[in-house]
Amino acid sequence: MIRSWTTALIVTIGLSAVATGPAAAASMSDGVAAYQSGDYFRAVQQWQPLAERGDPKAQTALGLAYYHGQGVPQDWGEAAVWYRRAAEQGYPYAQGLLGYLYFIAHGVHQDYIEAYQWLNLAAAGLPPGDERELVITRRGYVQTQLSPNELHDAQQRSAQWRPAPVVPEDVQ
Repeated sequence: MIRSWTTALIVTIGLSAVATGPAAAASMSDGVAAYQSGDYFRAVQQWQPLAERGDPKAQTALGLAYYHGQGVPQDWGEAAVWYRRAAEQGYPYAQGLLGYLYFIAHGVHQDYIEAYQWLNLAAAGLPPGDERELVITRRGYVQTQLSPNELHDAQQRSAQWRPAPVVPEDVQ
């Protein structure tokens, strides 16, 4: 179940790859193909350079690889780093994944306000479908953990949030 969901998300990310040019799109697609064939190490090799240059789709795919330990050692903290880089650029799939990490406290400290903010942004940015419905359901679970004041704070954060510019890793 988890592998099929992750594979579906990787394929979705890959199919929507409008990376920074034909070579980057090909590299992202090659990574998706490698992932689908079970060659996670090769997939990570394709995505890593794109992720380091700031491509949010590659960052999200790399985050998924770290989260599940596919092609790299499992490291939820490293997954959170890559999800955050993509989420801060406004990539809704990464926003949903980062929000979920804050909800379940994998790789980050548990923070329901932060979780709600990222899940709320993801729900607003995702196209209709199963992924959006999952994010909305998770946001509902998080909301039950918030006081009215905390919910107001989380909603204000969402309303005031703006995407950050892309900063390639070698510039940081």
